[in-house]
Amino acid sequence: MKRRVVVLCLLMSIIIGGCGNAAQSGESQVSDISNNKNEPIEIIWWTYTPDGTACDDAEEVLKKANEISAEKIGVTAKIIYKTEEQFDLDLQTGDYYDMAFSCDWCNDFDGNAGKGYYADITEKVQEVAPQLYQAVDPWWEVGTLHGKIYGVPMLKDLGAEVFFRMNSDYFEDEKGMTLPEKMSFADLEPYLKQWKEDHPEDYPFYIPNSGLSGAFQVHERIVSKYLVIPYSKAGTAEGTKIIPVFDDMEYMGMLKNLHKWYELSYINPDAATTTEVPKSIQTPVRTGTAWTGFMGWSDPEAYGFNVKLVRFIGPNMSRSTQQGSLIAINAAASEKNVEACLKYMELMYTDRQFRDTLAYGIEGKHFEYYKDTVIRLPEGSEHYMQDAFITGPAVSASVVSADKENLADPKQWEKVYEGYKDARVSDTKGFSFDPTNVEAEIAALDAIWSSYSAELVTGTSDTDKAVAEMRELMEAAGLEKVREEAQRQLDEYLKQFD
Repeated sequence: MKRRVVVLCLLMSIIIGGCGNAAQSGESQVSDISNNKNEPIEIIWWTYTPDGTACDDAEEVLKKANEISAEKIGVTAKIIYKTEEQFDLDLQTGDYYDMAFSCDWCNDFDGNAGKGYYADITEKVQEVAPQLYQAVDPWWEVGTLHGKIYGVPMLKDLGAEVFFRMNSDYFEDEKGMTLPEKMSFADLEPYLKQWKEDHPEDYPFYIPNSGLSGAFQVHERIVSKYLVIPYSKAGTAEGTKIIPVFDDMEYMGMLKNLHKWYELSYINPDAATTTEVPKSIQTPVRTGTAWTGFMGWSDPEAYGFNVKLVRFIGPNMSRSTQQGSLIAINAAASEKNVEACLKYMELMYTDRQFRDTLAYGIEGKHFEYYKDTVIRLPEGSEHYMQDAFITGPAVSASVVSADKENLADPKQWEKVYEGYKDARVSDTKGFSFDPTNVEAEIAALDAIWSSYSAELVTGTSDTDKAVAEMRELMEAAGLEKVREEAQRQLDEYLKQFD
Protein backbone atom coordinates (compact mmCIF):
# COMPACT_ATOMS: atom_id res chain seq x y z
CA MET A 1 0.00 0.00 0.00
CA LYS A 2 2.83 2.43 0.86
CA ARG A 3 4.42 1.74 -2.50
CA ARG A 4 1.14 2.49 -4.27
CA VAL A 5 0.80 5.80 -2.44
CA VAL A 6 4.36 6.76 -3.40
CA VAL A 7 3.85 6.07 -7.08
CA LEU A 8 0.48 7.82 -7.11
CA CYS A 9 2.07 10.89 -5.59
CA LEU A 10 4.74 10.73 -8.28
CA LEU A 11 2.03 10.63 -10.95
CA MET A 12 0.36 13.66 -9.39
CA SER A 13 3.58 15.63 -9.61
CA ILE A 14 3.90 14.69 -13.28
CA ILE A 15 0.34 15.72 -14.15
CA ILE A 16 0.65 18.98 -12.20
CA GLY A 17 4.16 19.97 -13.13
CA GLY A 18 5.32 17.86 -16.04
CA CYS A 19 3.06 17.42 -19.01
CA GLY A 20 0.61 19.96 -17.60
CA ASN A 21 2.88 22.98 -17.95
CA ALA A 22 3.89 22.23 -21.52
CA ALA A 23 0.35 21.35 -22.50
CA GLN A 24 -1.33 24.40 -21.01
CA SER A 25 1.03 26.72 -22.79
CA GLY A 26 0.41 24.92 -26.07
CA GLU A 27 4.17 24.66 -26.50
CA SER A 28 6.04 21.41 -26.90
CA GLN A 29 9.72 20.64 -26.72
CA VAL A 30 9.28 17.38 -28.64
CA SER A 31 11.88 17.18 -31.39
CA ASP A 32 11.31 16.78 -35.14
CA ILE A 33 12.40 13.30 -36.30
CA SER A 34 11.85 13.63 -40.05
CA ASN A 35 14.89 14.04 -42.26
CA ASN A 36 13.06 16.47 -44.51
CA LYS A 37 10.47 18.82 -43.05
CA ASN A 38 8.81 19.04 -46.46
CA GLU A 39 8.14 15.32 -46.36
CA PRO A 40 6.82 14.30 -42.93
CA ILE A 41 6.58 10.65 -42.00
CA GLU A 42 3.01 9.37 -42.28
CA ILE A 43 1.86 6.73 -39.81
CA ILE A 44 -1.25 4.58 -40.18
CA TRP A 45 -3.30 4.67 -36.99
CA TRP A 46 -6.16 2.27 -36.34
CA THR A 47 -8.65 3.38 -33.75
CA TYR A 48 -12.10 2.34 -32.57
CA THR A 49 -15.67 3.50 -33.04
CA PRO A 50 -18.74 1.35 -32.34
CA ASP A 51 -19.80 1.29 -35.99
CA GLY A 52 -16.37 1.68 -37.57
CA THR A 53 -17.16 5.06 -39.12
CA ALA A 54 -15.68 8.50 -38.55
CA CYS A 55 -17.50 11.66 -37.45
CA ASP A 56 -18.68 13.98 -40.22
CA ASP A 57 -15.81 16.42 -39.71
CA ALA A 58 -13.09 13.88 -38.87
CA GLU A 59 -11.16 14.50 -42.09
CA GLU A 60 -11.11 18.26 -41.53
CA VAL A 61 -10.01 17.85 -37.91
CA LEU A 62 -7.25 15.41 -38.82
CA LYS A 63 -5.97 17.86 -41.44
CA LYS A 64 -5.63 20.48 -38.70
CA ALA A 65 -3.95 18.01 -36.34
CA ASN A 66 -1.55 16.97 -39.09
CA GLU A 67 -0.55 20.59 -39.66
CA ILE A 68 0.44 20.81 -35.99
CA SER A 69 2.29 17.49 -35.81
CA ALA A 70 4.05 18.00 -39.15
CA GLU A 71 5.41 21.34 -37.99
CA LYS A 72 6.43 20.20 -34.53
CA ILE A 73 7.71 16.65 -35.03
CA GLY A 74 7.65 15.93 -38.75
CA VAL A 75 4.96 13.26 -38.44
CA THR A 76 1.40 13.04 -39.75
CA ALA A 77 -1.25 10.36 -39.26
CA LYS A 78 -3.83 8.59 -41.36
CA ILE A 79 -6.60 7.43 -39.04
CA ILE A 80 -8.67 4.37 -39.92
CA TYR A 81 -11.72 3.67 -37.74
CA LYS A 82 -12.68 0.07 -36.96
CA THR A 83 -15.22 -1.94 -34.99
CA GLU A 84 -14.21 -4.63 -32.49
CA GLU A 85 -14.85 -7.29 -35.13
CA GLN A 86 -12.80 -5.47 -37.78
CA PHE A 87 -9.83 -5.22 -35.44
CA ASP A 88 -9.84 -8.98 -34.91
CA LEU A 89 -10.27 -9.81 -38.58
CA ASP A 90 -7.69 -7.35 -39.90
CA LEU A 91 -5.06 -8.40 -37.38
CA GLN A 92 -5.51 -12.03 -38.36
CA THR A 93 -5.28 -11.26 -42.08
CA GLY A 94 -2.16 -9.15 -41.61
CA ASP A 95 -3.46 -5.77 -42.81
CA TYR A 96 -0.79 -3.15 -42.20
CA TYR A 97 -0.90 -0.45 -39.55
CA ASP A 98 1.73 1.43 -37.59
CA MET A 99 -0.09 1.91 -34.31
CA ALA A 100 -3.48 0.80 -33.04
CA PHE A 101 -5.96 1.43 -30.25
CA SER A 102 -6.06 -1.47 -27.83
CA CYS A 103 -7.75 -2.17 -24.52
CA ASP A 104 -9.24 -4.90 -22.36
CA TRP A 105 -12.42 -5.25 -24.42
CA CYS A 106 -11.40 -4.29 -27.99
CA ASN A 107 -8.27 -5.43 -29.81
CA ASP A 108 -7.43 -7.38 -26.65
CA PHE A 109 -4.15 -5.97 -25.42
CA ASP A 110 -2.81 -8.82 -23.30
CA GLY A 111 -3.94 -11.47 -25.76
CA ASN A 112 -2.50 -9.80 -28.85
CA ALA A 113 0.71 -8.71 -27.15
CA GLY A 114 1.17 -12.33 -26.10
CA LYS A 115 0.71 -13.44 -29.72
CA GLY A 116 3.53 -11.17 -30.86
CA TYR A 117 1.45 -8.62 -32.76
CA TYR A 118 2.94 -5.62 -30.94
CA ALA A 119 6.45 -4.17 -30.85
CA ASP A 120 8.56 -4.37 -27.70
CA ILE A 121 9.22 -0.69 -26.89
CA THR A 122 10.80 -1.21 -23.47
CA GLU A 123 14.09 0.49 -24.34
CA LYS A 124 13.00 2.51 -27.35
CA VAL A 125 10.40 4.60 -25.52
CA GLN A 126 12.97 5.99 -23.07
CA GLU A 127 15.51 6.64 -25.81
CA VAL A 128 13.21 8.26 -28.37
CA ALA A 129 10.42 9.80 -26.27
CA PRO A 130 11.68 10.57 -22.75
CA GLN A 131 8.87 13.05 -22.06
CA LEU A 132 6.34 10.37 -22.98
CA TYR A 133 7.99 7.93 -20.62
CA GLN A 134 7.93 10.48 -17.81
CA ALA A 135 4.30 11.43 -18.43
CA VAL A 136 3.04 7.84 -18.21
CA ASP A 137 5.27 6.78 -15.32
CA PRO A 138 4.43 5.07 -12.89
CA TRP A 139 1.67 3.39 -14.91
CA TRP A 140 3.79 1.52 -17.45
CA GLU A 141 2.77 -1.78 -15.87
CA VAL A 142 -0.62 -1.32 -17.56
CA GLY A 143 1.08 -1.74 -20.95
CA THR A 144 3.57 -4.38 -19.81
CA LEU A 145 3.40 -8.14 -20.34
CA HIS A 146 6.00 -10.57 -19.00
CA GLY A 147 8.32 -7.71 -18.12
CA LYS A 148 8.26 -6.03 -21.55
CA ILE A 149 6.43 -2.85 -22.57
CA TYR A 150 4.17 -3.47 -25.57
CA GLY A 151 1.69 -0.61 -25.23
CA VAL A 152 1.51 3.03 -24.21
CA PRO A 153 -1.29 3.66 -21.67
CA MET A 154 -3.53 6.56 -22.65
CA LEU A 155 -4.15 7.70 -19.09
CA LYS A 156 -7.79 8.35 -18.22
CA ASP A 157 -9.99 7.02 -15.45
CA LEU A 158 -8.26 3.83 -14.30
CA GLY A 159 -10.60 2.76 -11.54
CA ALA A 160 -14.31 2.01 -11.66
CA GLU A 161 -16.45 4.63 -9.92
CA VAL A 162 -20.23 4.46 -10.05
CA PHE A 163 -22.47 7.41 -9.28
CA PHE A 164 -26.05 8.33 -8.59
CA ARG A 165 -26.95 11.07 -11.11
CA MET A 166 -29.34 13.16 -9.04
CA ASN A 167 -31.70 16.04 -9.77
CA SER A 168 -30.07 18.76 -7.69
CA ASP A 169 -32.76 21.32 -8.59
CA TYR A 170 -35.28 19.20 -6.73
CA PHE A 171 -33.32 17.54 -3.94
CA GLU A 172 -31.09 20.46 -2.94
CA ASP A 173 -32.82 23.63 -4.12
CA GLU A 174 -36.47 22.68 -3.64
CA LYS A 175 -36.32 20.23 -0.72
CA GLY A 176 -33.15 21.40 1.03
CA MET A 177 -31.66 17.91 1.12
CA THR A 178 -27.88 17.53 1.09
CA LEU A 179 -26.27 15.67 -1.78
CA PRO A 180 -22.89 14.49 -0.46
CA GLU A 181 -19.90 13.54 -2.57
CA LYS A 182 -20.41 9.89 -1.66
CA MET A 183 -22.86 7.65 0.17
CA SER A 184 -23.83 4.01 0.40
CA PHE A 185 -26.38 2.41 -1.89
CA ALA A 186 -28.88 2.12 0.95
CA ASP A 187 -28.49 5.82 1.73
CA LEU A 188 -30.47 6.61 -1.42
CA GLU A 189 -33.76 5.55 0.16
CA PRO A 190 -34.75 8.88 1.82
CA TYR A 191 -34.35 10.67 -1.52
CA LEU A 192 -36.58 8.15 -3.29
CA LYS A 193 -39.13 8.39 -0.50
CA GLN A 194 -39.24 12.19 -0.69
CA TRP A 195 -39.80 12.18 -4.44
CA LYS A 196 -42.54 9.55 -4.16
CA GLU A 197 -44.34 11.59 -1.51
CA ASP A 198 -44.36 14.63 -3.78
CA HIS A 199 -45.07 12.65 -6.98
CA PRO A 200 -47.22 9.65 -5.93
CA GLU A 201 -48.06 8.71 -9.52
CA ASP A 202 -44.43 8.72 -10.64
CA TYR A 203 -41.42 6.46 -10.07
CA PRO A 204 -38.19 8.07 -8.87
CA PHE A 205 -35.94 5.20 -9.97
CA TYR A 206 -36.51 4.01 -13.54
CA ILE A 207 -34.48 0.89 -14.32
CA PRO A 208 -34.16 -1.10 -17.58
CA ASN A 209 -34.09 -4.90 -17.67
CA SER A 210 -30.28 -4.90 -17.80
CA GLY A 211 -30.22 -3.43 -14.29
CA LEU A 212 -28.46 -0.41 -12.90
CA SER A 213 -25.58 0.85 -14.99
CA GLY A 214 -22.32 -0.04 -13.27
CA ALA A 215 -23.78 -1.83 -10.24
CA PHE A 216 -21.70 -4.98 -10.89
CA GLN A 217 -18.53 -2.95 -10.27
CA VAL A 218 -18.56 -4.02 -6.63
CA HIS A 219 -16.77 -7.18 -7.75
CA GLU A 220 -14.42 -8.42 -10.43
CA ARG A 221 -16.10 -10.82 -12.81
CA ILE A 222 -14.13 -14.01 -13.37
CA VAL A 223 -16.68 -16.19 -15.18
CA SER A 224 -19.63 -14.36 -16.71
CA LYS A 225 -21.69 -12.57 -14.04
CA TYR A 226 -21.97 -15.41 -11.55
CA LEU A 227 -18.41 -16.26 -10.44
CA VAL A 228 -16.64 -13.26 -8.98
CA ILE A 229 -14.13 -11.88 -6.51
CA PRO A 230 -15.50 -8.99 -4.41
CA TYR A 231 -13.35 -5.85 -4.35
CA SER A 232 -14.12 -5.71 -0.63
CA LYS A 233 -11.74 -8.66 -0.22
CA ALA A 234 -8.83 -6.99 -2.07
CA GLY A 235 -5.61 -7.12 -0.09
CA THR A 236 -6.85 -9.90 2.19
CA ALA A 237 -6.38 -13.67 2.19
CA GLU A 238 -9.69 -13.91 0.31
CA GLY A 239 -8.59 -11.49 -2.42
CA THR A 240 -7.89 -14.34 -4.84
CA LYS A 241 -10.77 -16.63 -3.85
CA ILE A 242 -13.47 -17.01 -6.49
CA ILE A 243 -17.03 -17.22 -5.14
CA PRO A 244 -20.56 -17.43 -6.55
CA VAL A 245 -22.06 -13.97 -6.89
CA PHE A 246 -24.74 -15.01 -4.39
CA ASP A 247 -22.04 -14.98 -1.70
CA ASP A 248 -21.00 -11.38 -2.39
CA MET A 249 -22.85 -9.77 0.48
CA GLU A 250 -22.33 -6.22 -0.78
CA TYR A 251 -23.95 -7.02 -4.12
CA MET A 252 -26.73 -9.07 -2.56
CA GLY A 253 -27.47 -6.18 -0.22
CA MET A 254 -27.95 -3.92 -3.22
CA LEU A 255 -30.35 -6.39 -4.84
CA LYS A 256 -32.36 -6.69 -1.64
CA ASN A 257 -32.67 -2.93 -1.44
CA LEU A 258 -33.88 -2.85 -5.03
CA HIS A 259 -36.60 -5.38 -4.23
CA LYS A 260 -37.64 -3.37 -1.19
CA TRP A 261 -37.85 -0.22 -3.32
CA TYR A 262 -39.76 -2.07 -6.02
CA GLU A 263 -42.33 -3.12 -3.43
CA LEU A 264 -42.61 0.53 -2.32
CA SER A 265 -43.28 1.59 -5.94
CA TYR A 266 -40.06 3.56 -6.18
CA ILE A 267 -39.08 1.51 -9.26
CA ASN A 268 -41.08 1.33 -12.50
CA PRO A 269 -43.26 -1.81 -12.51
CA ASP A 270 -42.18 -2.77 -16.05
CA ALA A 271 -38.46 -2.70 -15.21
CA ALA A 272 -37.95 -6.38 -16.03
CA THR A 273 -39.19 -5.86 -19.60
CA THR A 274 -38.06 -2.29 -20.36
CA THR A 275 -34.98 -2.20 -22.58
CA GLU A 276 -33.98 1.44 -22.04
CA VAL A 277 -34.80 4.58 -20.10
CA PRO A 278 -34.60 7.51 -22.56
CA LYS A 279 -33.75 11.07 -21.57
CA SER A 280 -37.38 12.01 -22.20
CA ILE A 281 -38.22 10.22 -18.95
CA GLN A 282 -37.01 12.80 -16.45
CA THR A 283 -36.33 10.38 -13.63
CA PRO A 284 -34.68 12.20 -10.70
CA VAL A 285 -32.13 9.44 -10.10
CA ARG A 286 -30.06 7.47 -12.58
CA THR A 287 -26.75 5.68 -12.23
CA GLY A 288 -23.61 5.68 -14.34
CA THR A 289 -19.92 4.86 -14.39
CA ALA A 290 -17.66 7.91 -14.63
CA TRP A 291 -15.02 9.64 -12.53
CA THR A 292 -14.88 12.38 -9.92
CA GLY A 293 -15.60 15.74 -11.54
CA PHE A 294 -17.21 14.32 -14.69
CA MET A 295 -19.61 16.86 -16.25
CA GLY A 296 -21.02 14.84 -19.12
CA TRP A 297 -24.44 14.49 -17.47
CA SER A 298 -24.62 18.08 -16.24
CA ASP A 299 -26.31 19.86 -19.15
CA PRO A 300 -29.79 20.93 -17.94
CA GLU A 301 -30.94 21.36 -21.54
CA ALA A 302 -30.30 17.68 -22.19
CA TYR A 303 -31.84 16.30 -18.99
CA GLY A 304 -34.35 18.98 -17.99
CA PHE A 305 -32.63 19.81 -14.71
CA ASN A 306 -29.22 20.25 -13.12
CA VAL A 307 -27.48 17.01 -12.17
CA LYS A 308 -25.13 16.36 -9.27
CA LEU A 309 -23.10 13.17 -8.99
CA VAL A 310 -22.95 11.19 -5.75
CA ARG A 311 -20.54 8.25 -5.72
CA PHE A 312 -21.74 4.96 -4.25
CA ILE A 313 -19.15 2.51 -5.62
CA GLY A 314 -15.40 2.79 -5.95
CA PRO A 315 -12.86 3.56 -6.91
CA ASN A 316 -12.25 -0.13 -7.59
CA MET A 317 -9.29 -1.01 -9.74
CA SER A 318 -8.15 -4.05 -11.71
CA ARG A 319 -6.02 -4.67 -14.78
CA SER A 320 -9.16 -4.57 -16.90
CA THR A 321 -10.25 -1.16 -15.57
CA GLN A 322 -6.71 0.15 -16.02
CA GLN A 323 -6.60 -1.08 -19.61
CA GLY A 324 -9.36 1.18 -20.86
CA SER A 325 -7.17 2.72 -23.55
CA LEU A 326 -3.69 1.97 -24.87
CA ILE A 327 -1.88 2.44 -28.15
CA ALA A 328 0.31 -0.42 -29.37
CA ILE A 329 2.82 -0.29 -32.22
CA ASN A 330 2.90 -2.95 -34.92
CA ALA A 331 5.72 -5.45 -34.47
CA ALA A 332 6.16 -5.32 -38.26
CA ALA A 333 6.65 -1.54 -38.37
CA SER A 334 10.05 -0.21 -39.45
CA GLU A 335 12.34 1.36 -36.86
CA LYS A 336 11.68 4.76 -38.42
CA ASN A 337 7.92 4.34 -38.05
CA VAL A 338 8.20 2.97 -34.51
CA GLU A 339 10.06 6.12 -33.56
CA ALA A 340 7.51 8.27 -35.40
CA CYS A 341 4.68 6.63 -33.44
CA LEU A 342 6.44 7.26 -30.14
CA LYS A 343 7.05 10.92 -30.98
CA TYR A 344 3.42 11.28 -32.05
CA MET A 345 2.22 9.90 -28.72
CA GLU A 346 4.71 12.09 -26.90
CA LEU A 347 3.11 15.10 -28.59
CA MET A 348 -0.31 13.92 -27.39
CA TYR A 349 0.94 14.10 -23.82
CA THR A 350 2.90 17.35 -24.05
CA ASP A 351 1.02 19.68 -26.40
CA ARG A 352 -2.42 20.80 -25.23
CA GLN A 353 -3.42 22.36 -28.56
CA PHE A 354 -2.63 19.16 -30.43
CA ARG A 355 -4.38 16.95 -27.89
CA ASP A 356 -7.50 19.12 -27.80
CA THR A 357 -7.69 19.15 -31.58
CA LEU A 358 -7.73 15.36 -31.74
CA ALA A 359 -10.21 15.14 -28.87
CA TYR A 360 -12.62 18.00 -29.57
CA GLY A 361 -12.01 19.32 -33.08
CA ILE A 362 -11.13 22.78 -34.34
CA GLU A 363 -11.14 25.69 -31.92
CA GLY A 364 -13.78 28.25 -32.83
CA LYS A 365 -15.77 25.77 -34.91
CA HIS A 366 -16.22 22.66 -32.79
CA PHE A 367 -15.31 24.01 -29.36
CA GLU A 368 -14.20 27.09 -27.47
CA TYR A 369 -12.03 27.62 -24.43
CA TYR A 370 -13.64 29.11 -21.34
CA LYS A 371 -11.96 29.50 -17.95
CA ASP A 372 -9.37 26.77 -18.56
CA THR A 373 -11.98 24.31 -19.81
CA VAL A 374 -13.54 23.36 -23.14
CA ILE A 375 -17.16 23.98 -24.11
CA ARG A 376 -18.43 22.15 -27.16
CA LEU A 377 -20.15 24.30 -29.78
CA PRO A 378 -23.22 23.08 -31.72
CA GLU A 379 -21.08 22.27 -34.75
CA GLY A 380 -18.88 20.08 -32.57
CA SER A 381 -21.78 18.36 -30.84
CA GLU A 382 -23.33 17.52 -34.21
CA HIS A 383 -20.32 16.80 -36.41
CA TYR A 384 -17.32 15.91 -34.21
CA MET A 385 -18.60 14.07 -31.17
CA GLN A 386 -16.76 10.89 -30.20
CA ASP A 387 -15.18 9.33 -27.13
CA ALA A 388 -12.01 11.29 -26.42
CA PHE A 389 -10.16 8.19 -25.21
CA ILE A 390 -9.96 6.77 -28.75
CA THR A 391 -7.58 9.58 -29.79
CA GLY A 392 -5.26 9.85 -26.81
CA PRO A 393 -4.91 10.39 -23.06
CA ALA A 394 -7.59 12.21 -21.09
CA VAL A 395 -5.15 13.66 -18.57
CA SER A 396 -3.45 15.87 -21.16
CA ALA A 397 -6.66 17.19 -22.75
CA SER A 398 -8.65 20.13 -21.44
CA VAL A 399 -11.64 19.09 -19.35
CA VAL A 400 -15.14 19.63 -20.76
CA SER A 401 -17.71 21.93 -19.17
CA ALA A 402 -21.41 21.46 -19.92
CA ASP A 403 -21.83 25.21 -20.49
CA LYS A 404 -20.68 28.53 -18.99
CA GLU A 405 -22.92 28.06 -15.96
CA ASN A 406 -21.89 24.45 -15.32
CA LEU A 407 -18.11 24.53 -15.28
CA ALA A 408 -15.83 21.55 -14.84
CA ASP A 409 -12.87 21.72 -12.49
CA PRO A 410 -9.73 22.29 -14.59
CA LYS A 411 -7.80 20.28 -11.98
CA GLN A 412 -10.23 17.40 -12.27
CA TRP A 413 -7.65 14.74 -13.12
CA GLU A 414 -5.39 15.68 -10.23
CA LYS A 415 -8.31 14.96 -7.89
CA VAL A 416 -9.21 11.73 -9.67
CA TYR A 417 -5.71 10.34 -9.26
CA GLU A 418 -5.53 11.61 -5.70
CA GLY A 419 -8.63 9.50 -5.03
CA TYR A 420 -6.89 6.42 -6.38
CA LYS A 421 -4.75 6.37 -3.24
CA ASP A 422 -7.80 4.84 -1.54
CA ALA A 423 -8.75 2.52 -4.40
CA ARG A 424 -9.50 -1.13 -3.75
CA VAL A 425 -7.09 -2.90 -6.11
CA SER A 426 -7.73 -6.40 -7.44
CA ASP A 427 -5.23 -9.10 -6.52
CA THR A 428 -5.76 -11.12 -9.72
CA LYS A 429 -3.04 -9.28 -11.69
CA GLY A 430 -4.80 -9.38 -15.04
CA PHE A 431 -5.94 -13.01 -14.95
CA SER A 432 -8.22 -14.11 -17.79
CA PHE A 433 -10.24 -17.32 -17.53
CA ASP A 434 -10.02 -19.95 -20.29
CA PRO A 435 -13.44 -21.68 -20.55
CA THR A 436 -12.31 -24.50 -22.86
CA ASN A 437 -12.53 -27.30 -20.27
CA VAL A 438 -16.02 -26.39 -19.03
CA GLU A 439 -17.80 -24.94 -22.05
CA ALA A 440 -20.86 -27.18 -21.71
CA GLU A 441 -21.34 -26.26 -18.06
CA ILE A 442 -20.93 -22.56 -18.80
CA ALA A 443 -23.55 -22.71 -21.55
CA ALA A 444 -26.02 -24.23 -19.09
CA LEU A 445 -25.15 -21.74 -16.36
CA ASP A 446 -25.50 -18.81 -18.75
CA ALA A 447 -28.97 -19.99 -19.69
CA ILE A 448 -30.05 -20.25 -16.06
CA TRP A 449 -28.62 -16.84 -15.23
CA SER A 450 -30.35 -15.25 -18.21
CA SER A 451 -33.72 -16.69 -17.22
CA TYR A 452 -33.61 -15.01 -13.80
CA SER A 453 -31.39 -12.00 -14.38
CA ALA A 454 -33.86 -9.31 -15.45
CA GLU A 455 -36.22 -9.83 -12.51
CA LEU A 456 -33.34 -10.15 -10.06
CA VAL A 457 -31.34 -7.05 -11.04
CA THR A 458 -34.41 -4.81 -11.25
CA GLY A 459 -35.80 -5.77 -7.85
CA THR A 460 -38.89 -7.33 -9.42
CA SER A 461 -38.40 -10.73 -7.78
CA ASP A 462 -38.00 -11.52 -4.11
CA THR A 463 -34.22 -11.67 -3.82
CA ASP A 464 -33.94 -14.51 -1.31
CA LYS A 465 -36.42 -16.70 -3.17
CA ALA A 466 -34.92 -16.07 -6.62
CA VAL A 467 -31.37 -16.61 -5.40
CA ALA A 468 -32.29 -19.88 -3.67
CA GLU A 469 -33.87 -21.20 -6.87
CA MET A 470 -30.96 -20.06 -9.02
CA ARG A 471 -28.35 -21.52 -6.71
CA GLU A 472 -30.06 -24.92 -6.72
CA LEU A 473 -30.32 -24.98 -10.50
CA MET A 474 -26.80 -23.69 -11.09
CA GLU A 475 -25.22 -26.10 -8.64
CA ALA A 476 -26.97 -28.95 -10.44
CA ALA A 477 -25.64 -27.59 -13.75
CA GLY A 478 -22.02 -27.62 -12.61
CA LEU A 479 -21.40 -24.28 -10.90
CA GLU A 480 -18.87 -25.75 -8.48
CA LYS A 481 -17.03 -27.58 -11.25
CA VAL A 482 -16.61 -24.31 -13.15
CA ARG A 483 -15.59 -22.48 -9.98
CA GLU A 484 -12.95 -25.09 -9.20
CA GLU A 485 -11.58 -24.91 -12.75
CA ALA A 486 -11.42 -21.11 -12.59
CA GLN A 487 -9.75 -21.23 -9.18
CA ARG A 488 -7.21 -23.77 -10.42
CA GLN A 489 -6.33 -21.56 -13.38
CA LEU A 490 -6.06 -18.44 -11.21
CA ASP A 491 -3.83 -20.15 -8.65
CA GLU A 492 -1.58 -21.44 -11.42
CA TYR A 493 -1.46 -18.02 -13.07
CA LEU A 494 -0.49 -16.26 -9.85
CA LYS A 495 2.50 -18.55 -9.25
CA GLN A 496 4.52 -16.54 -11.78
CA PHE A 497 4.34 -13.53 -9.45
CA ASP A 498 5.66 -15.38 -6.37
